[in-house]
Amino acid sequence: MLPLHPVLKKAYWGLAGVGALYAAIMLALTNVTIQRNALYANNFVSAWWADVDTPQAYGFAKNQVTPFNVTTPDNEILYAWHVLPLNIYEKHEAELFQVASGSPNGDFTQTKAFELLKNDPKARLIINFHGNAGHVAQGWRTETYRTLTSLPNTHLLTIDYRGFGRSSGTATEAGLITDGIALVNYALHTLNIPSSRITVVGQSLGTAVASAVGLHFADPLGITGLLPSNTSTTTGTTGPTDFAAIILIAPFTSLPTLLESYRIFGLIPVLSPLRGYPRLQNWLRARIVDAWPTLSRIEALVSSSSAAAASQKSGGAGKKLRLHILHAKDDFDIPWAHGVSIYEAASAMLATAEGGKAVVKDTHVPADGAKGRTARVRSTASVDGAVEVRMDLLAYGGHNRVVTFAPVALAVQRAFDASP
Repeated sequence: MLPLHPVLKKAYWGLAGVGALYAAIMLALTNVTIQRNALYANNFVSAWWADVDTPQAYGFAKNQVTPFNVTTPDNEILYAWHVLPLNIYEKHEAELFQVASGSPNGDFTQTKAFELLKNDPKARLIINFHGNAGHVAQGWRTETYRTLTSLPNTHLLTIDYRGFGRSSGTATEAGLITDGIALVNYALHTLNIPSSRITVVGQSLGTAVASAVGLHFADPLGITGLLPSNTSTTTGTTGPTDFAAIILIAPFTSLPTLLESYRIFGLIPVLSPLRGYPRLQNWLRARIVDAWPTLSRIEALVSSSSAAAASQKSGGAGKKLRLHILHAKDDFDIPWAHGVSIYEAASAMLATAEGGKAVVKDTHVPADGAKGRTARVRSTASVDGAVEVRMDLLAYGGHNRVVTFAPVALAVQRAFDASP
């Protein structure tokens, strides 16, 4: 056998080293603890020295943000923020200046912020679920809150899931869903905000949480199989709950499907190098402990909502659903095809429920300038308008910054304007 040229030998050993490193990473990811740390990245904080109890450092007005805690049914303590809308803050600025700032308030219902939320008949509430990594104030999140609370009378609640930031516990699929349900129940039953004045917004990982939460409230007693059996809930809500909207920004169909094209830190491919080895790829897929099957949950949500809406026509409890999906074409973390797949599955489910009579619209938005990208808006609605699914495929926005873009604020504004 002829000896390899030194350059080829270096290339050979270089490739072998890369292959060995990849194999080691994949093997490590079969460990549940390592896998969940990689998925949720809850210990990855870009600015560990920052103090989330000092919202002014993130661009908010003094006491515009009230930190507080929410306790879950399984006794985890979640760190939360309430953000006042600017128009309400401006009217009460002098009073808010006198409020003590600092660590989370033990009882949010005893705060000035709660008083302003509770006593305003026009108050609207966004329940926001952020993506993976860090805490409530990381990255574009604070700009997102400022953008959305610039809408009139629009308050915002957000939490760090268990294991994130200052919240207790360990991040798991069942745990995060429990946290999401707990926050919505807190808004409904502790703050007594009517569900018609609540819009649920999720981005990236938060879309998976929002979808599961939406499914739970669509039929709290009837949904089985699509939510983890160890999800902890309360029994305060027993019937279908109408929200102003559920808005999903940069969603993914399921974690196993996403990992077929996903790259860790945008560099390290997860399952794509194994396309030529389907058995090995399936073996690794089977070891994903938190699957987050958002597409299946959205199908069930639309089906349940359509059935409840039909029941209303015959004297039943009734249900409305406004599901709005937004995804940017230049999202290099989660390909926009995921958002389209979820929309098309939801649209097909609604069309079936309507017996083929659903109202379908499809609009192509021309590009700005010769080199701009086109955008597209699609929607499917029941004949009576009780159930509507909409997809905005945006020309720009990326994965994280898109939440601060005008189309997201418009989606929230439309949701509240359409809600009684």
